[in-house]
Amino acid sequence: MNSEIFTNSKWLTYPGMDAVLTRTAFTCENIRSAELYITALGYFEAFINGTRVSDEQFIPAMTDYEKRDLSKIHMPIFDTFSHRIYYYKYDISAYLCEGKNVLSTHIGAGWYGQHESPNEGMPYWGDNTLVFTLVITDNKGETKIINSSSDNTRFRKSYILETSLYYGEYHDARLYPEGWKTAAFDDSEWKASAVREAPETQLLECFFPSDKVLRTITPKVIYEFGDMKIYDIGELAAGYGVLQFEDHARDNERAVLRYADELNSDGSLQFHYTGGTSRMQRDQFIYDMKAKGQDFHPHFTWHAARYIEVTGICHLTEFRVIQTDLTQVSDFFCDNETLQWIFDAYVKTQSANVHGCIPSDCPHRERLGYTGDGQLTCGAVMSVFDAREMYKKWMADIRDCQDKKGGHVQHTAPFYGGGGGPGGWGGAAVIVPYRYYKFYNDITVLEESYESMKAYLKYMVNHTEDGIVTSEEKGGWCLGDWCPPKNKVLIPEAYVNTYYLAKCAEMTAETAGILGFNEEAAVYKKLAEDSKNAIIKHYYNEETASFCDGTQGADAFALDIGLGNERTERNLIEKYEKLGTFDTGIFGTDLVIRELFRLGRPDIAFTLLTNEEESSFYNMKKHGATTLWENWEGCDSRCHPMFGAVIEYFFSEILGIKRAEDKAGYSEITVSPAEIPSLQNVKGSMKTLWGDITVEITTDENGNRKTAVNVTGEIKVK
Repeated sequence: MNSEIFTNSKWLTYPGMDAVLTRTAFTCENIRSAELYITALGYFEAFINGTRVSDEQFIPAMTDYEKRDLSKIHMPIFDTFSHRIYYYKYDISAYLCEGKNVLSTHIGAGWYGQHESPNEGMPYWGDNTLVFTLVITDNKGETKIINSSSDNTRFRKSYILETSLYYGEYHDARLYPEGWKTAAFDDSEWKASAVREAPETQLLECFFPSDKVLRTITPKVIYEFGDMKIYDIGELAAGYGVLQFEDHARDNERAVLRYADELNSDGSLQFHYTGGTSRMQRDQFIYDMKAKGQDFHPHFTWHAARYIEVTGICHLTEFRVIQTDLTQVSDFFCDNETLQWIFDAYVKTQSANVHGCIPSDCPHRERLGYTGDGQLTCGAVMSVFDAREMYKKWMADIRDCQDKKGGHVQHTAPFYGGGGGPGGWGGAAVIVPYRYYKFYNDITVLEESYESMKAYLKYMVNHTEDGIVTSEEKGGWCLGDWCPPKNKVLIPEAYVNTYYLAKCAEMTAETAGILGFNEEAAVYKKLAEDSKNAIIKHYYNEETASFCDGTQGADAFALDIGLGNERTERNLIEKYEKLGTFDTGIFGTDLVIRELFRLGRPDIAFTLLTNEEESSFYNMKKHGATTLWENWEGCDSRCHPMFGAVIEYFFSEILGIKRAEDKAGYSEITVSPAEIPSLQNVKGSMKTLWGDITVEITTDENGNRKTAVNVTGEIKVK
């Protein structure tokens, strides 16, 4: 069944309301089977006769739904996009009864109706919208189809009066219509739904995992004064708090929840890291005694926090952790506390930063699928999680918001504003599908992305001067690396962006060869060489054999694309052996660690990963962090996965699990763990499409190391 299922269904719209309740009553007899096809613009919850049809949260997943005005955002964009909306199919046979039935929905603004953003202006689409088709087959094989229409669907304003992804929800339980999800409810005072034109977009059935409540945490009270309590959930996580009013609470009592990922020195909540003090993550609830004993929580947003302040005659019962339902397929254990902390913190950070199969930068302040963060960490994500459907969805998001005329790739996908640069961010159009193919041996992603890759490279070439990438969109940023110590970017932006041009040209050339476009492969190989020659011309010092004086990992960038010589390698080694800590941003950190392992100096890589200076993972750990920070000093978000890109090397280098050089996927591997004297006991495992891999490294009292390797399935160890 494809999008034609909605051909006769009307798109029902609800202007001027953050959230809306709808009801569609119908009858059926002698039911054999029944299916519901449904989606919304905004997030929806659907019920049949009071039973929720799915435990999925925050659906439909965010996409570039349809055309909108992007002239009012912080950095206006006038590119031409493509659009898609995902719909959902449910078997509802078990929920129907003979005679009267009702389909009820609760729709909230979600991304489509988001009116406010703390950073990027207002990339707003429109009003809440609903479309559905019910297909009911009776015991005789006859089919009854019920399409959404203004004739059969009635609505009223929700008891959720305000809903904002960034700023939380405002519930008034006094306005809750008791029994509204049941067939017997009298909706005669509800209004008929209005109809809008069907959006000009692709309608596709959802094929990827949705967000779900994956676990719950029992919070602990750490401070109490009068009706105000501060709870600690023990870790920074994405989701929401659930509260109950006390038995002695009376009508009209108000409860307020405020969320933060850190405390001030006086024990109060610190809101700076999550977006500022003028508006913050907050939920408000007004009580009605008829709701005694019921749970109160948001419906159409998540928060990210470790600490929750609750004010009112109520208490917090639990924190529900909500994120995209990705399966963790790898584990890593070692006897170094800092290294182990990096892995554990990365898993928590990345998990909190995947919603709607979009890898975000942070789960609170921005919540956006930054292409720079996403491409940088994709190797780590694929090493730790089963991310196949997630990246297929996100690669489509990237292609949708790539300019159809000029090839420009946005800094966020789906596009919602945001700064970045043409190389580290735009390069996601090439890097993610290329690395996906290498990891999963799925050639279809290359076939789907190849034209996008070519268009991106054309855009990059059109923004060069003498072979160097010098600009992006007028009025926008043109970043190179990002978030080095003290946020002082010293490595030239043009150098970093031209590195990415050369790197992406190499990947596209290889892709062209894999797909059989040999003449085009030659063109992109030449582009890669031309870009490298431009880097040498403008940034290489023949006397020292360094690039950009080795600033902030510059030599690692060059070595990664085959530039430099043995002296360049020595420069990199000697610099970081002496420095002993990071001076790099998000891209440089990944490359320095990668190159040190490649050059046979895992000892220095280990030193950098475990050093105890300010620019270190240890510094995060020392301050009690449970997730990775946005920057080394911890002066901004406390939940950014981008520095976690190094996790990929925990598996490929520390455990030594490497794919065969001439093959994609893990059907053939080599296992050659790095020799790190300071790391004595390590164990890790990976579940791949071809079988499981377990590597354990032990060291006895005499210093003798032993490596045990076990594989299952079709995996061959060379």
